[in-house]
Order: sequence, then C-alpha cells, then structure tokens
Amino acid sequence: MSRPIFTPRDRWLAVVGLVANLLGLIAASVVIGMPDQWQTANLVLAISAWIPTAIVGIISCIALISRRGWGMVLALVALSLQLLVLVPYGIVRLSLLASERSEGLVAVICLVVADVLLIVYWSRAL
Repeated sequence: MSRPIFTPRDRWLAVVGLVANLLGLIAASVVIGMPDQWQTANLVLAISAWIPTAIVGIISCIALISRRGWGMVLALVALSLQLLVLVPYGIVRLSLLASERSEGLVAVICLVVADVLLIVYWSRAL
C-alpha cells in the first residue's frame, strides 16, 4: 500500500479545518445555552452529533497537520457525519421557520457544497 502524498494545500486545509472545528465547538456551546423554541432539539443534536463531529474533525486535522495518512480517513468520517446531520436538520429547520428561510437556505447550501467538495478532495489519495 502506498503512502498518501501530502501537498502544501493539505496542510493549509487542515489548519482551516482545525479553526472551523474549534469554532464549531464554541458555536455548539452557544446554541445549547440560547433560549428559543428549538432549544431541546438543539441540545440533543449538539450532544449527539455536533460535538462528536467537531471532536473527530479536530483529531483528523491534527493528524493531517502532522502528515499522518489516517488523518484523511478520519477527515472523511468527520465530513460525512457533518453531512449526515446537516441535511435533515437544515431541511426540517428551514421548512418550519419561515423567518429564517433565505439566510438559512444559503447557509445550508453553502455548507453542503463545501462538505461534498471536501469529501471529494480528501478521497483523492485513498
């Protein structure tokens, strides 16, 4: 089995991913404490999906920065988990909250496209 080839772009993407995952942990903690009509759903999703996905993402980014090959596999797992949670939650939230449709739709579409592109990018070496 050949070792994955790392490029300078890989390290840059890993650093950006590390920052994004750390910001995701902070955002999850803010959303948990925010009182709104979705507080219970946000709490359940944060504990069961957002926080574990961010932790797996942080570990994969640290592995990618250290040029470990298994970091690519872990990055694919984290991105797939994020996609698995984002799509259904985004659809339900957008369909039930009419006031946030335009901003929320743009955010969900951008995140889904970014996730799919990153999954394709990190899959290239496997």
